[in-house]
Amino acid sequence: MSAFRLSLWLVAFIFAGVAIAQEEGGKDASSNDLKTEAEVQFANGSTVRMAILQDKLDVQTRYGTLSVPLVEIQRIEFGVHLSSETAKQVDGALAKLASVQFAEREEGARELASLGPHAYCALLKALKSTDQEVVRRSEKILAEIRSRFPEKELRSREEDIITTAGFTIVGKIVSPALKGRSEYFGSVQLQLPQMRQLRHLHAPGEIQLAVDASQFGSQHGQWMDTGMAVESSTNLLIVATGTIDIYPQSAGQYVSSPKGYGNVVLAAGAKVAPTPVNMRNFSGALFGRVGDGGDAFYIGDRFEGSAGRDGKLYLHIVPSPWNNASAGSYQVKITPRN
Repeated sequence: MSAFRLSLWLVAFIFAGVAIAQEEGGKDASSNDLKTEAEVQFANGSTVRMAILQDKLDVQTRYGTLSVPLVEIQRIEFGVHLSSETAKQVDGALAKLASVQFAEREEGARELASLGPHAYCALLKALKSTDQEVVRRSEKILAEIRSRFPEKELRSREEDIITTAGFTIVGKIVSPALKGRSEYFGSVQLQLPQMRQLRHLHAPGEIQLAVDASQFGSQHGQWMDTGMAVESSTNLLIVATGTIDIYPQSAGQYVSSPKGYGNVVLAAGAKVAPTPVNMRNFSGALFGRVGDGGDAFYIGDRFEGSAGRDGKLYLHIVPSPWNNASAGSYQVKITPRN
């Protein structure tokens, strides 16, 4: 064999080896992506499937920082996250509300109103101020923001709710962004201020989650997508615990369990057409629904029975009869039993 032909053979061999390695690497990456594949919902309502390339998430809680392995996470409901620049603007404007100078107070109020949903959560906290001028102005700005923006954009919870197979964590994700990889967009940095929900697509059969009353129990028609798809023959065990306040303006006076506030008398599984008129007597009660067009069925603190139809499982807390936002959450464990 000539030296030239030998050189060509060696080059071909090397490139073949590289191609095989790339193919194997692609297979490994694809396999790993499947293990971490999630459905991510953004602030504009769009949803994208992608792999989350984090080994763990650091979450600051009232008991310290927890490092949660990504593979353990089933779902994340993101609280309010602001960019550093926006957070400075909100803090600066709030500080002006307490100024002794009338002109500065006016300027702070204009700035907060222009920030809209970004300032909403901070203004709710400002209602607890001992400075009555701050409280009065905050109430006025909140009313203006509510008149200009749809309720779905006005989020009142700062904490993230991270659901794992073992328990639910309430805290604040420390990282400002998550690493992801999408089939169509490649590697991306997912900014937390832009994210609303993350749902792991390969979670175990049993799931645990928190149903936030401010988000899924303050208006009729607010249904939480559990991410669990069931068939008509699927038997479900749903257990709910915890309490919510259906009128937090009078804290502790109108506390409800998943059974509902007051004299809710329904058998578990009882079906109700999910209209405001039909459900107005069940304030605070936890209901379920399978599919977009399914009837609501009463869960209370425990439901065990057949799904009855094919589709995704949704949960809803019946809102208060006084047209106000509720507060708190129910902890729910859902176990499919095929």
